[in-house]
Amino acid sequence: MFGLGLTEIVVILVVALLVVGPKKLPELAKTLGRGLAEFRKTADDFKTSVYQDEETSTSDRHKSEEQRQISKIQYAEDPPAPANSEPTKNQGIEAKLAETSGESDSVEAGS
Repeated sequence: MFGLGLTEIVVILVVALLVVGPKKLPELAKTLGRGLAEFRKTADDFKTSVYQDEETSTSDRHKSEEQRQISKIQYAEDPPAPANSEPTKNQGIEAKLAETSGESDSVEAGS
């Protein structure tokens, strides 16, 4: 733990015993243990919330992508016109071109 060997831990405990005293050392160890336990609990809660937020954002991203795919409407390039409707501008122009080209052919044939 923290790269400490048995000798270093014994030295730290002896110094703590001399500084704090034998009567207060158990209280200090108990307080230190509670502090470490609380720190670990807080760190675990933080990790859990971070991972949970990441999973939630990923699932939200997938849901929004699915909704985009569902809501896309693909149109044909030129949808067919209903039979009883008026001709569109393009159809009118094409008809006029066909008529004029037919007239020019007949004019050339008559000459």
